[in-house]
Amino acid sequence: MMPHNPPEFPPVEQWPVLAAPDCPTCQCPADVAWIGPATSATGTEANVWHCRSCRAEIYVPVTHWPVLDGPDCPYCRTVVTCWAALALDIPGDLWTCEHGHEFVLTPEGLIILPEDAA
Repeated sequence: MMPHNPPEFPPVEQWPVLAAPDCPTCQCPADVAWIGPATSATGTEANVWHCRSCRAEIYVPVTHWPVLDGPDCPYCRTVVTCWAALALDIPGDLWTCEHGHEFVLTPEGLIILPEDAA
């Protein structure tokens, strides 16, 4: 019998990045572990992460990726942007451009810059 080795990340079509999310409670960037999928009472699918530092559970809604046409960067207007992660503090998606700028795109299509999120 083979030992059970759970995967470290959700399926690639749901989480196409190579790093886990930062914990929104303690802001610890590298000490979270993927627990697995979950479904809320309302039927919303999520990926559950566990922070080893503060022991919080993080629920990230399932989104199927990749997005083929990202938004232009609001800083330098480059069209070379890529999806980075779901933004946990602001409902939306975190995007980066080829020059390292980060911004959040909300489900309504609004762009929120990091300095505006505070």
